[in-house]
Amino acid sequence: MLAPLIINILMNRLLLFISLILSLGSCNSIYYSNTVVYNANELKPENVVRLDLSNKDLRTLPNDFDRYKNIRFLNLSNNPNLDFTSIGGTLAKIEGLEVLKLDSNGLHNLPSWVAQLSRLKHISLSYNHGLNLEDAFLHLKKLPLLEKLNLTQNGITQIPKNVKGLTQIKNLRLSHNQINTGVSYLRLSKLKALKFLWLDHNKINVLPAEIGELNQISELYLGDNQLKKLPKEIEFCKKLCVLYLGNNQFKDLPDEILSMKVCMVVLYGNEIKQIPKSYKKLKNPLSILILDKNNLDKKQQEVAKKYFKGFFMLSLKNQHH
Repeated sequence: MLAPLIINILMNRLLLFISLILSLGSCNSIYYSNTVVYNANELKPENVVRLDLSNKDLRTLPNDFDRYKNIRFLNLSNNPNLDFTSIGGTLAKIEGLEVLKLDSNGLHNLPSWVAQLSRLKHISLSYNHGLNLEDAFLHLKKLPLLEKLNLTQNGITQIPKNVKGLTQIKNLRLSHNQINTGVSYLRLSKLKALKFLWLDHNKINVLPAEIGELNQISELYLGDNQLKKLPKEIEFCKKLCVLYLGNNQFKDLPDEILSMKVCMVVLYGNEIKQIPKSYKKLKNPLSILILDKNNLDKKQQEVAKKYFKGFFMLSLKNQHH
């Protein structure tokens, strides 16, 4: 029997693979370049594309930092003593900087110089509990190419109104927060470019009806919450292709899925005991269904195989019965 950790790894790899396929046209070589951990003896800093300066207990940037002229990815995470106010002028000179990681730095306010990084596509601000989002969004909205924003584990309970200014955001990660109010979903619905939304580990026990306003998203991650059912309004998410509901408290396959055009549903780690007859003549494009670690007995597993015959993937591993 596979350990839960291994199952999670396999599932994450599957989701990553599918996401890569969906976004293949926009892949950039930066993500396939080697990451260089900073050392003072780097022979050819001008050739470094990805530079890791995380966990260095920095107070300022290294003396030879200006030799790294072609950086496109910079990780400054976990340097809480770094004087972020003073380094803006130096970073603004890096014309090609596309990815910036500022995780775990105890930031309460995003440095205003971030707005000068005109080529930035991805910024990660995770584990900065108490970060002033309203102020941060004022700076981030000035970045015309910003597509990906990571705000994991920041103690967020409500999305500020001015999030609507982040008009280019396609991928928003809000994992490990406590966002479960309808007003937050309404405000997120203003992000018309948004495709990938991560709300896993948000202590959500009732998904607000306002989820239906997010009719622009294609992938929704709601894993590791306390959901027992879906609101009918989720049917209005007409562009939703991937719905991730792993490690919740569903006892039945949600009937709401039947009227949607989702192609992949992940429901592993729930409490599902049977396959409803309503799924017998499933007509939507669903072709990947993950039901590992539920409570389906052998008879119900056979029902699943019968109902979902011909699926690209049907997984029923490690049932608890």
